[in-house]
Amino acid sequence: MELDVTNESLPVYQALASEIRLEIIRRIANGTHTAALLSKDMSLSESAISKNLNILIRAGLITKHSNKDNRKNDLELSVQNINVQFPSIIFPKYQKLSYSVPIGSYFQISKITSSCGLASQEHVIGKFDDPNVFLLPERFTAELMWFTNGTVTYKIPNQIPQTAMPKMVELSFEISSEFPASNNNWPSDIGCWINDQFVGKFSVSGNFSDVRGRLTPNWWSNDLSQYGQLKQLRITDKDTGVNGSQISLFNLRQLDLEQSDSINLTLGVLKTNDESHGLTLFGKGFGNYDQDLQVLIYYATPS
Repeated sequence: MELDVTNESLPVYQALASEIRLEIIRRIANGTHTAALLSKDMSLSESAISKNLNILIRAGLITKHSNKDNRKNDLELSVQNINVQFPSIIFPKYQKLSYSVPIGSYFQISKITSSCGLASQEHVIGKFDDPNVFLLPERFTAELMWFTNGTVTYKIPNQIPQTAMPKMVELSFEISSEFPASNNNWPSDIGCWINDQFVGKFSVSGNFSDVRGRLTPNWWSNDLSQYGQLKQLRITDKDTGVNGSQISLFNLRQLDLEQSDSINLTLGVLKTNDESHGLTLFGKGFGNYDQDLQVLIYYATPS
């Protein structure tokens, strides 16, 4: 489960802020339980257990379903892990250029293979697992993209003033791996190139459908990709990092932005244990984060 520091994540934080509810989670993690068993084992009334279970269920942490005799409800955990994304640190002394690039506004694709596809907020674009849909004019409406092999390239204008000094480039996007249906344990290595230079790789841990994405349309099936992990790739004067961890020594000077009128950003699938585990990109209409591909360029001008 992916959380942030907005009020939308508050129900999960509130659900976890209780010794009783944490004990309930620990007991359910050790095996499927019923409310009656929890009441007995924890020496609490069934009404107290029910009240705390409802809070955990509304937060999406526990699911309840009927067992074989349909007289009692079994309980199980809905999530395996929780990641909390904190706001980016902004450097106020720098000026900033900001670009929001829709998922479907790519400049080039290469060697795309199935499983693959595109979807807008209203419907799947073309057919599932047909690489030709990436050439359709309707691709510009895409808010979700997935493929097992290949690369996708976006072209971003470089509008840094001529006398300015680039200080940092930050890319932000919601991404997961790709599995024909969904698989929360399906790690994938993703490569990143800028202006045809390889800047490093990072990993995403799965193709998630343990809970529905906050923005994912109702028509999208529960057993397909629901949300991704928010990745922030930063290139500075020293190195390149993702979410605060260094991934390479590639630095801003190597991009030579002063000599380029555009910035080409390429994301592609790398081999993971000799297999391709794909990538899925989420735009404003899918997943947990209300954003497209975000590009921030920080620069300083002479005083």
